[in-house]
This record gives sequence, structure tokens and C-alpha cells, in this order.
Amino acid sequence: MITKHNISSLFEFVKNQKKSNNLRIDLINKSFVLSQHSKIADISISKYKVVFNCKIEKKIEEIGQILLPILMLKKKFYIGQIGQSLDGKIALLNGNSHYINDKNSISYLHSLRSICDAVVVGVNTIRKDDPLLTTRAIKGPNPQRIIIDPSLKLTNKYQVFKDGMPNIIFTHSKKNKKFNNTRIYKLPERNFTNLIYQNINTLGYKLVLVEGGSKTISKFLENGLLNIMQFIIAPTIIGSGINSINIEPITNLKNVIRTKNNIFKFGKEIIVSLEF
Repeated sequence: MITKHNISSLFEFVKNQKKSNNLRIDLINKSFVLSQHSKIADISISKYKVVFNCKIEKKIEEIGQILLPILMLKKKFYIGQIGQSLDGKIALLNGNSHYINDKNSISYLHSLRSICDAVVVGVNTIRKDDPLLTTRAIKGPNPQRIIIDPSLKLTNKYQVFKDGMPNIIFTHSKKNKKFNNTRIYKLPERNFTNLIYQNINTLGYKLVLVEGGSKTISKFLENGLLNIMQFIIAPTIIGSGINSINIEPITNLKNVIRTKNNIFKFGKEIIVSLEF
């Protein structure tokens, strides 16, 4: 049976296959292998569809339906992800955001992290949420943590500096600060986001999750640096709060960002996935 304990192994198996339009996979003794009987394979995956002919937890099946076709693209990608209310709010005006989305969305987020080589967050996400940025909900590999801290406001009091796992910080500050288990890259302030993108690529990370917050995701989106953008939308209306996306105003609807899209049902919520 496929559960939260082995779904990341399926993700890794698919990632490691050579380029193919279709994969037929069997689950044998808790391991995944290419099927010798394609018509009755336990799992059939294409770029557009996933069919499970084996036992699988419902929540995990929904996650697989969304993420496995992305892995079939077999190319470098940057994926933005944000959880929000139906009216586009990610937090109240006082910063409170727990929990706008259903707790099931944590499993999805951790699955996203597990398929990626690195996860990018801004300084405010660390300061407000103090996240670990791990994949503990599904028992998967942890991505490299990358933090954007332009003015080096952080201190060693946050969890990411206490668990011994490595971090990378990008800054344009001239301060000389030291953080536990962390490499600091100092970049020019001009074209800061684009320079971060270039440095991440130079460091060899191919699958990158830009997780938050609003400012960080908006900068990557505005600079055309995302290949996929996903909104996990809760069926709630907040009315006021912090917007999920904040980019420069436009004066003509001809300039609106239009994309290919897929819409998925995930428990009581929906996931809108945009492709650029």
C-alpha cells in the first residue's frame, strides 16, 4: 500500500527515470520497479494522467495525481506555492495565519518540498512562522533551505539555526553576522532577485520550491522566474488581511498574466496550478 511513509520513494523513483512519456511501475516488497506487465501495472503515469491500480491512501492519491505529472516533465523548474483564502488572503492584518488552510494541506506542502532540491523563503516567513521547512509529515528527503534576508535581520533564535541542517542566506547587507550551520552569500542590491535566481542555478539546484511569503513569491513571479505557480485555496472568505500576491499595478488588462492551468480537488480545498 502507498502511504505517507513511502510516497516520497515513489517521487524519487520517477525523478530518477530516464526521459519517458509514460511509466508503468509495480510496488513489490515496499520497493518500486518498472513493470514487466504494462497492462496490469500497479501505477501508470503519463504527463497528463496518473492511474493507481494498487491500494493507496486517498489523501496520498490526490497528492500523487498533482505532483507525479510534474516530475514527468524531466526538466529544471521553479515552482511557487502559496496557501490562501478564497478572496486571496494569506494572513490577517496582525500576521496570524494558522490555519487558513486545512491541516491536510501540510501533507501536500511537505510532499512538494520532498520533490524539490531546495526551498526558498523570505525573512518575514522565518520571523513570523519560525518554520522548520522539512518533510516530516510524509517521511521524505529534506530540501536545502534558502533564506532571503536582504538586511540580515535574523538571529540564531529561530528553529532553522538550531537543528543542525544546513542553510543558505542571500543578502545585500554589509553586516558581518554569523549564523549556525549557514552559508551567507552577499549580492548587490540592484537586480537582487534575479541574482539570487542565477546563484541558485550556479549552485546546481534544479527543482526549486519558492514557498513564501507574499513578497518573495511576488518578486519571483514579477521577474518571470517561475515555471509553475500553485494556489492552495481554502473555501473561506476573510475580507481583509495580507494579499497572497503583490505585484506592480497594470493599467490595461491586455497586460494581465494569462497561463495554462489545471484545477485539482484536494480534500475540502482546491489547488489551482498555473504553468508559465
